[in-house]
Amino acid sequence: MVSERDYPSVSPGLLRALCGGTIATVKRLVVIAALLVASRAHAECPTTPDDPVCRPWTSILLPTVYATYYAPNDATGPWFGAGLEVSGAWSDNTPAFGPSQGKLRFDIGALRSSTMGTGTMVMYRGGAQVSIERNASRPWFIPYFNVDIGGLWTSATGSRAFMDGGLGVYLWHRRSVIVDLEIDGLLPFSDPGKLGGLHTQLAASFALW
Repeated sequence: MVSERDYPSVSPGLLRALCGGTIATVKRLVVIAALLVASRAHAECPTTPDDPVCRPWTSILLPTVYATYYAPNDATGPWFGAGLEVSGAWSDNTPAFGPSQGKLRFDIGALRSSTMGTGTMVMYRGGAQVSIERNASRPWFIPYFNVDIGGLWTSATGSRAFMDGGLGVYLWHRRSVIVDLEIDGLLPFSDPGKLGGLHTQLAASFALW
């Protein structure tokens, strides 16, 4: 227990205010954490049999559109663009082992740089997204991590293979519509000092059948 005798050079009023503020902050954090745990325990699937969030589903050949941003370490960027993606997704909110949501994908896009004279870049990649939670029990704000392998092509450099990986969030994840946002670190297999950098993507997938 902290007392005024432990810190004689500190004003007693200031010490009491600091200690009181710290204790109050800890109490608030404990209450918030308890409420979150309680609400999560109550909301976990399975709940009622007709709850659409708890009903498992899979979907294949989802058409997807996306906007993308790529900032390499060299001075040729940043690059902005858009593209198309074909993916398969699933949702399985159960206590069983494994991620509750995920997506397998292949995408290709065209990007233009803010630097004049750099031409058009084509970025293509295939990979997977896997949710971090085992039983998210909700369709919104589900965190995930992703890994991809692909290539970058420009008329000046030709094709350069790369890997990327990072974190993202499913802003909305239902069978009819999936909206996800991710931030990746991109690592080319050649010239990583120049072409390595940050890559972000916002995608929307739609089930047409």
